[in-house]
Amino acid sequence: MSDVVPQIDESPEVAAELPPAPPRTARIVGMALIVLSVALGWLLLVGFLGYQSGERQLAARQENELLTSLERQTTLAAENIDQGNAQLALRRLEWVLAREPANREALRLQQAAQQALNQSAAPTPVQAAPAPTIPPEPTPTPGQITSPEAELQRIRRLSVNKAWQESVTAMVAFQQQFPNYEREETDRLLYDAYLGYSQELLVNEQAELGLFYLAQAEKLGDLPQVMIDYRTWAELYTQGIAFYGVNWDAAAYYFRDLCLAAPFYGDSCTKLQNILMAHGDHYASLQDWCPAQQLYEEARQQGSSPDVGAKLDAAREGCLSATPTPSGPITGTVPLSETQSLPGEPFVVPPTDP
Repeated sequence: MSDVVPQIDESPEVAAELPPAPPRTARIVGMALIVLSVALGWLLLVGFLGYQSGERQLAARQENELLTSLERQTTLAAENIDQGNAQLALRRLEWVLAREPANREALRLQQAAQQALNQSAAPTPVQAAPAPTIPPEPTPTPGQITSPEAELQRIRRLSVNKAWQESVTAMVAFQQQFPNYEREETDRLLYDAYLGYSQELLVNEQAELGLFYLAQAEKLGDLPQVMIDYRTWAELYTQGIAFYGVNWDAAAYYFRDLCLAAPFYGDSCTKLQNILMAHGDHYASLQDWCPAQQLYEEARQQGSSPDVGAKLDAAREGCLSATPTPSGPITGTVPLSETQSLPGEPFVVPPTDP
């Protein structure tokens, strides 16, 4: 029996025929790429769903704010009608119906306010005092008055017809020539004329002139609440307009309050949106994206538009990719001590003349 052990042929030709084992490093890299792709896909999906959720929440909040504002303006319009100020009620209701044309309560109040306004516009007969002649219609600068009673009767008719501007001019001239003639009645007529004319001016956004005549009326008597409200709105409007194009932050400060209190006055909410957009554009031009994003978001709350949406998306992207400001000191600088002298000529205090 032979003890010879069989020998394995380990020639290079045989070894070359064996298949190479797959490298372990390649499998690890492949698995890592798969996991990374899944993680990135998941993050993108979560981010997209979060963005959609934020958009829905913003739309719901805007809708709730609009409904609250519509309800508030409708309630105030009803109060204005009860107080006898149908003109202000109509302005409120026009703003409401422009945003919700099918609002039944607003339509009903609009009809009631229009009826009240038509009834108040009808001239009320006035007991005419006997006068030899009736002067013609008032002119901006009445001349010498020959008959004070006839002139006073003419001014009464102007007040009844709500010709406030002519009434103011005529009554001022009357009191200058006859300061003691029926002073109590002429003061009352002048007070009514000042109030009526100031309201006409304020409604037509002539705020500064309207505030002037309102101040003249306040010298003769207390102002009704509706005119106090008009004065507040006009003051906010004039202050906001004074900063328009000069200081966007200050202009937005005043128009935020005006848009909240009286969105129908001076188209305040639209002006607020324009101010916020201009302020955001200023920051965007400086590539200061995060403040621009906040302003664009506030502007979109006043109403959506393609321009606002595109600028808001760009500001969001810029704010996310903005490089954070380093919190530590800058290397390579020398701290400035309190006693360190500054370069240049020393400052010399000029002598004081005796």
